[in-house]
Amino acid sequence: MIRNPIAVAIALLVLGSAAADAQRLYPREWFWGRSGLFAPDYITPTLDEPGYLTGDSRSARSTRAGKLVFAAASVDDYCQQDGSPRITVLDAPRGARISTDIGSFVAVRNDGGSKRCIGRTVRGTRVYYQGRKDRIVLRVAYPTKGLTYDHVITTR
Repeated sequence: MIRNPIAVAIALLVLGSAAADAQRLYPREWFWGRSGLFAPDYITPTLDEPGYLTGDSRSARSTRAGKLVFAAASVDDYCQQDGSPRITVLDAPRGARISTDIGSFVAVRNDGGSKRCIGRTVRGTRVYYQGRKDRIVLRVAYPTKGLTYDHVITTR
């Protein structure tokens, strides 16, 4: 018979903090608001107002994959990545090489939601382009609320 369920819960948290690295608990950091209970680098946001942000060629450096022409991110209230948007190429010039990756960039605009993280570095899907100067049409599908936006990008 359990007489004090709070004491049992605290004891389980303390014992669980010594678990294997695959499912580690961080109760001390979590209690002081420095991290999540199960992930040391994630803090649970207090508000549920996601931001759907975009970046452009000024947002990050170009790489071997080409010139960064567009980026999109879905972030929470603390500017933490909240899933990666899926980007589909709807129209591109012939012979163009377009590649994507997940990485950091500076948010310059928003597609919807919170504007809190504009001007800050966020993580999301980045689009790189190699080819002649032309225009590209991209469809961005954000994961959390199913929002979809089309963007026309003019390469320089």
